[in-house]
Amino acid sequence: MWYTSVVMRKHVAALAVLTVSALASSAPALASAEATAPTLVAGVGRAAFSGDGGAAVQASLNRPLGAAVAADGTVYVADTLNHRVRAVGTDGVIRTVAGNGEQNAQAEPVPVGTKGTGIALGSPNAVAVGADGTVFIADSSVSQVYALAADGTITSRVTGDLLGGPIATINSLAVTSAGTLYLADRENSRIVEIAAGDRARPVSTPVPLPTGLAADATGAVWISSATSQLSRLQDGKVATIVGSPNDGWTADEKRPVASPFGATAVTAGKDGVYIIDNAQRTVRRLGADGTVSTATALPADPFGARDPVVLAMSVTTTGPLYLVDTVGSRIFSTAVAAPDSGDTADPGAVPAWPWIAAGVVAVLLAVLFMVARRRRA
Repeated sequence: MWYTSVVMRKHVAALAVLTVSALASSAPALASAEATAPTLVAGVGRAAFSGDGGAAVQASLNRPLGAAVAADGTVYVADTLNHRVRAVGTDGVIRTVAGNGEQNAQAEPVPVGTKGTGIALGSPNAVAVGADGTVFIADSSVSQVYALAADGTITSRVTGDLLGGPIATINSLAVTSAGTLYLADRENSRIVEIAAGDRARPVSTPVPLPTGLAADATGAVWISSATSQLSRLQDGKVATIVGSPNDGWTADEKRPVASPFGATAVTAGKDGVYIIDNAQRTVRRLGADGTVSTATALPADPFGARDPVVLAMSVTTTGPLYLVDTVGSRIFSTAVAAPDSGDTADPGAVPAWPWIAAGVVAVLLAVLFMVARRRRA
């Protein structure tokens, strides 16, 4: 009898371990980032021009290549092949703020008092918003950066002469809270820095093939490159954060250090820096404490398997992350909840305790059943 009792206890213990382990391992530890569909902000998925003065979700864009978010929540879009910069207000209405739709941009300085909608923009492919609300517009067709003031007037902020000659493409813009403007010059592998003020002269910093820029709240400028590098420029010094596609993050809650990485776009938010990891087709958040987490996935619908996506976010206010579908000519937004302090788990995680509790109940029922059988025997 004592031997039977020992064997029974061993069987019950083994059953408990196996049941709880199986339930814990099969518990859905993470909710799929793809489960939360991005929200359409502007565009209908057809390259054209339409919709000014109406709902942005019913308006047409044409290959937008850049976007920026103002402190008041207005989203400015470089509607590149429509030769315009358009604004989507918090009321969801879209309007043109710069460009008259014509392509014959002029390299000469803009006359004082000219309205933004009174000039031609050849290829407006990048925008940035200053702390005072000034919207900076890069027009690569004439190697100019325009400054659009709050009253709707526009001036030439940077010209080809100031840059020492034409730039084939100004790939991205960033502006710090102090008003320092940064230009990504991919063809010449440099970042051009121009301090605030009319007499400021440009300063060039070598960076391999820069494609994206973002200024964070500290004044640091984050750089994505065509080489898939992620770098940080601060106080005139460049630090490499991720050096090649085969490098991984030094701190990563989900993927091994050797996981491939490909930085193709970057933006800065109030709670960290956001980078498109094209190798994993996700958006990654790099917190101020160095913690890396997955902010959201980039589902094939609507962003394609490898289509270019541009990011935009407000660095001063809490708000959504904007994703520019450059191929589909649409703008989307998605909420990205910050992880709890000290917790690198995905915010969509589903707790495993209900599954474990169910397992414990199942074990107890099994024990009661075996005890009842023993008594009947």
